Amino acid sequence: METMEPQELAGLGERLQLEHGTLWLHRLKGDPYAALLCDVDEDPGPQRRRVRAAGPLWRSGAGPWVTADPATAAVLLAHPGIGHVPVLLGEAAVTDVRMPEGLGSLCARLLDGAGPEFDVVTDLAEPLVAGVLAQACTIAGADRDRFAEALAACGVAQDAVVCPQRLATTRRLRTGLAELRSLLDGAPPDAPGLATVVIAARTGADLVVRSVLRARFPLSARDVGETVEAVMRTEPPGWLVPLVARTDLEVADARIAMGERLVILVNGNPRAVRAPAHRVLAPFHRDLSEAVLASMAGRYARLRPAAPVVRRARAPLTRGPARARVRATATAAAAAGAVAATESTDHGPAETTTPPDPLRTTTSSAAAAPGTRRGEAG
Repeated sequence: METMEPQELAGLGERLQLEHGTLWLHRLKGDPYAALLCDVDEDPGPQRRRVRAAGPLWRSGAGPWVTADPATAAVLLAHPGIGHVPVLLGEAAVTDVRMPEGLGSLCARLLDGAGPEFDVVTDLAEPLVAGVLAQACTIAGADRDRFAEALAACGVAQDAVVCPQRLATTRRLRTGLAELRSLLDGAPPDAPGLATVVIAARTGADLVVRSVLRARFPLSARDVGETVEAVMRTEPPGWLVPLVARTDLEVADARIAMGERLVILVNGNPRAVRAPAHRVLAPFHRDLSEAVLASMAGRYARLRPAAPVVRRARAPLTRGPARARVRATATAAAAAGAVAATESTDHGPAETTTPPDPLRTTTSSAAAAPGTRRGEAG
């Protein structure tokens, strides 16, 4: 945890509390965008419809100019005086991540250790992404746990751009960012940068979970690709696109001052708006999710929920899952293989040497423990 002077800590806590309280005040006054940022509605559809009904571009009591109109969104995105709000100020632009070798073996090992009932978020998606990114950033084996813990702490970074987080969460975010900077100091020049790692980890894990939950087992090779594509079309990595005016301007009959924020609400459709970072990372995320489903295809005949999915709190932009427990039924071939492996072990097979996997990582308790209430994780 970062070290802060008591006065500074108290000031930060008061500011976060005031910002969140202001959102609730405007929610109670009927502001649909403020209601979306409060993020307490399991179904945000009614609030989204109210945002659209409020007009093509209107000023929310929460501060930003808001639109859910595709034509207005296109105008905003094309305007030279409007830019995207970066998740991390001062950091290099997000780049694609080259998929390292060993992805299939890491998927298999995580599934081997998961058992017949597991949490897709904490037992599979998050440790998988942490392992892949650690390899891409050449993080030493001894530092893999620290890397995974820091990634977990930084999972709220995108949502924090639009929604004030709890004080403890904000402090963990700051500490996690400092830890990641330290770990990435020795990375090669072509390794992913801080912003890339932070965004790729959260949105990558979310897409893996959504793809697994949407998949219908048993899976064929064709089903794998179609499932991932369907999720990427209809469940965007970000449901809000934050923008900022770089100069005074007039657009859609609104006078907008330099520095004012604007927000586009994203709809889940094939032509949905995407933030630049999410577009850049799409190939990496697609490869990641397809590898997971391919590893599960020959292993499971059925996968069904073991408990309701729990979504992260104060996550109006990513709206990602915090917990997703499932119960798996093995295919006949997988079950037979497990029996054969057990019998071989019982008979004492000849000793073999297994080469170390470059993607080896473990999930720390901090990374794997979601909150006890709805969406308390991260």
